[in-house]
Amino acid sequence: MRQRFRWLPPLCALLLLGAGCRRSNEFAVLPLQAAPTLEVPQASGGVFRLSEQRGKVVVLTFGYTSCPDVCPTTLTQLQRLQSALGPASRDLQVVFLSVDPDRDGAEQLQTYVRAFSTRFTGLRLEPEGIAPVLAAWNVTAARHYPDTTRYREHPFAKDLPYTIDHTGAFFVVDKRGQLRLRLPYSVGGEYLRDEVARLLAEDEAPDSSPRVERARALLTPSRVGAIYLTLVNGTAQEDRLVSAESPSAGSVELHEVTSEGELMRMNPRPEGFRLPARSRVELEPGGKHLMLYAVPTRASRLDVTLRFEKAGPVTVSVPVSEPGADAL
Repeated sequence: MRQRFRWLPPLCALLLLGAGCRRSNEFAVLPLQAAPTLEVPQASGGVFRLSEQRGKVVVLTFGYTSCPDVCPTTLTQLQRLQSALGPASRDLQVVFLSVDPDRDGAEQLQTYVRAFSTRFTGLRLEPEGIAPVLAAWNVTAARHYPDTTRYREHPFAKDLPYTIDHTGAFFVVDKRGQLRLRLPYSVGGEYLRDEVARLLAEDEAPDSSPRVERARALLTPSRVGAIYLTLVNGTAQEDRLVSAESPSAGSVELHEVTSEGELMRMNPRPEGFRLPARSRVELEPGGKHLMLYAVPTRASRLDVTLRFEKAGPVTVSVPVSEPGADAL
């Protein structure tokens, strides 16, 4: 019986440490893929081509200038993002595409976006050209007219006004032209900043092997812990994480938590973790992770070597968080 349940203490500790954390792949666009084509006239003149933005991170949002709340809030958040990034924002391109071509003329749109930042780009399509773009980006935009029976005593003197129900999201395209994130309007400014900063820091060159993002370790007083990270396989071939090792731990095993009702199981995965071509694989609390045993001393960082079936060994330095730290 003792042997059967020897995994319970580390499992309980790790689940408690990871509770309440945001899933790091919550808004990722998977599998990795090129962003939809975007060639749209700019309000300032000329044509904006997403294909010409290589080397920059592009944040695209959809809206209209008569929007009283969501759109100005969105652009204000992007203005703050630009400011928070400092010099790194030179490689950030913010794009606002109007979904209201009937009312948003080029001059009005240009004035609108420039009120938030002179570096923002406004895009305007003719009415007949907007539907294919919205479909390609999976964006909804529909006019919403007021209930005219409410205004019998005060009828409208001009054209019936309307608002537009539209998708509120930040579409984030990386330096290689891949659509990496679809962040909701409600996402916090700090989260948006961290995600964009991470993409700005990425190398523009195509991946030749899987890379590691967001590596972090949580250790417990029981000398066990776990490492969580994101594995990004930007190559055209499938790979597999087959093992891991660290000089700072007695052993490192590949594990995955599964549940059957209230029963939680810690399952060793000696077969490793599969990395499909052009994909992201998350190792996160309550799921896949690297299990650390017999960690002898406290340290601010751990050196860990990941061994891939095709790419070979990759060594990373992982920051360590103490119990209770909000690190994930």
